[in-house]
Amino acid sequence: MTLIWQSFFSFIGGLGIFLYGTYLLSNGLQRLAASKMRDYLTRLTDTRLKALFSGVVATFILQSSTVTSIILVGLVSSSAIGLSQAFGVVLGSAIGTTLTVQILTFDISMFSSVFIFLGVIFIIFVKHNRWKTTGMILLSIGFIFFGIHLISSSIEPLSQEQYLLDVLLNISDIPIMFAFISMVLTAIFHSSAAMIMIGVAFVTNGVLSVEAIIPLVLGANVGSTIPVLVSSTTSNQKGKQLAVFYFSFKLIGVVIAFLGLHLILPYSGLLPGSPDRQIAHFHTIFNIGIAFLFLPVLPAVAQLFKKFTVSSSEKDITFQVELDQNLIKVPEEALHQSKKEIIRLAQMVQTDMLKRLSDYVNGHLKQQKLYHVEMLIDASYIKIQQFLLKLAQQNLTDEQSNLEVKLLNILNDIEHIGDTVVRFIGVAEKVSQKNIVLSKRDLNKMNILLNYIERTFINSITSFKENDLQLAKDVLQYQASIDQFEKDVKFEHFNRLIDKEVHDPDISAVYLDMINQLLHVYHHAMNISRTVLGLI
Repeated sequence: MTLIWQSFFSFIGGLGIFLYGTYLLSNGLQRLAASKMRDYLTRLTDTRLKALFSGVVATFILQSSTVTSIILVGLVSSSAIGLSQAFGVVLGSAIGTTLTVQILTFDISMFSSVFIFLGVIFIIFVKHNRWKTTGMILLSIGFIFFGIHLISSSIEPLSQEQYLLDVLLNISDIPIMFAFISMVLTAIFHSSAAMIMIGVAFVTNGVLSVEAIIPLVLGANVGSTIPVLVSSTTSNQKGKQLAVFYFSFKLIGVVIAFLGLHLILPYSGLLPGSPDRQIAHFHTIFNIGIAFLFLPVLPAVAQLFKKFTVSSSEKDITFQVELDQNLIKVPEEALHQSKKEIIRLAQMVQTDMLKRLSDYVNGHLKQQKLYHVEMLIDASYIKIQQFLLKLAQQNLTDEQSNLEVKLLNILNDIEHIGDTVVRFIGVAEKVSQKNIVLSKRDLNKMNILLNYIERTFINSITSFKENDLQLAKDVLQYQASIDQFEKDVKFEHFNRLIDKEVHDPDISAVYLDMINQLLHVYHHAMNISRTVLGLI
């Protein structure tokens, strides 16, 4: 009994080290390649076959089909790629995960200590962030192979326990049950690779045959989709579509394989290589097979998903923040999508608020419309801010932390612009309440200032969107002209008051207050350019 407990503790320890290693590896590769993979998927998915190949490459490099799916959600939501192409990438991602198992079945566990040593050296003694990330990747590779070694060595003593052997053999004699257990455990581990490597360990230690492990591999394929399906419940519509498709095509493939299991098992031993390599080959062939089964019908499948998942409730919403909470798992993509949402919010401020202020000042627009826009801005500001603050709790790099602070500052300035416009409207309403008539010259000056503000805001947002530092500098250099304009407006206004024999203090107070509120809007618009330049 002592031997059994020692083997059990060694097994769960090895499994834990393996899972932690895969987690570290995925995080390290995300830091190095997530943004590049987004660009790669955008450019090379114009055909279904390219999308399939892109999914293979992206998932293998990122070592996570989940991360690939999260990036896809952002690309589909922004219409950078179509739903059919995204489904093609999902098919490819299933193949990409099998390449990891192919590599893991090579016996290089003897080098795990070397990888761990080099990884620790880079993490502790090298200060450059990129080298630290490289160290994390090396450490994770060492953990993965050390974990596999512990799992395999812990199973070897169990092969001498007849009771445990009988239990395993009885379970493996019922393929459906074996597949179901594998599916559940894979969903718990969040890793099909871990489950399949456990199966490989059973085979290499002579506990089970390759034929007996085939149902385990099939169950692991379905189990790997369940965490994605569960997490999609908090995702947007595109995320749900991709998750349901991922689950559906895997489930259909497994059902087809089970229907033909009596034909598959006799030939599984004919696959090339040692038994562990044969399991890896079957895993890869299965996923390639179901990928090419679905590839020709992807456009029809995409149309079917669009037909049954259109949300009519969203049509009446003027602006809705589209930040999937699953993005938190991939900070690089979370920051990218947050920036896009802030830009969308800024564009609404420009078109539905600043552009309409001139009409409002000239009496051609009801203030209720601007109040409605400001309410949308406030609600969106809270959602994006909460998302970014939640993201800050992740292990961000220095570069990612700096970008997050910039995003929060720019978001804050956009929200303040909305608040200031509302205050401007409140002051302007006194004009009608007190029957005040502003002169054409005063209205003209106000419209000139509005043009300055809109131009500054557009240039600031453009510099933010395109990271155009020169345009941001030009915005700041223009500040002297605005300061001079402010002085000229007030000087001219007071001069006209002196020339008049009768002075109405209400006109002066309202006019100057309106000018001051507009200047506050200008300064917030200019602050966006300051933030782009890092002057915060």
